[in-house]
Amino acid sequence: MQRIATEQDFEWIAAIQGECALPLWKPNSTSWVLGREAFAIWQMVGDECELLSVAVEQAKRGKGLAKRLMEYCQKKIAGQGVKSFFLEVRENNIAAISLYRKIGYKKIAERKGYYANGENAIIMKLVL
Repeated sequence: MQRIATEQDFEWIAAIQGECALPLWKPNSTSWVLGREAFAIWQMVGDECELLSVAVEQAKRGKGLAKRLMEYCQKKIAGQGVKSFFLEVRENNIAAISLYRKIGYKKIAERKGYYANGENAIIMKLVL
């Protein structure tokens, strides 16, 4: 079941972030979890929303959990007046890029050398 994350979720979210080598984002009012298997952390500004982080517990990957959670979150967040969603993804994260395209995101830009290792970031957008 999808729900808004609480402080009690922080420890396991931080563990998954560490497992996936993701930046540590503390859950906020636009953070959602799917059981203790997946999370998505968003940041809303006006009528736009940015996906800061999404991850699935390693043993549960490949089952569509990230897609299900993202679509659920986007529907709920859109109900708050959001008209477009953004995200950044490493250019070599083919699985994530494929997922985002399936949901409807389109590449709008690229940030050269964005990550510490010199890798480029792909910026994607979904307009409702």
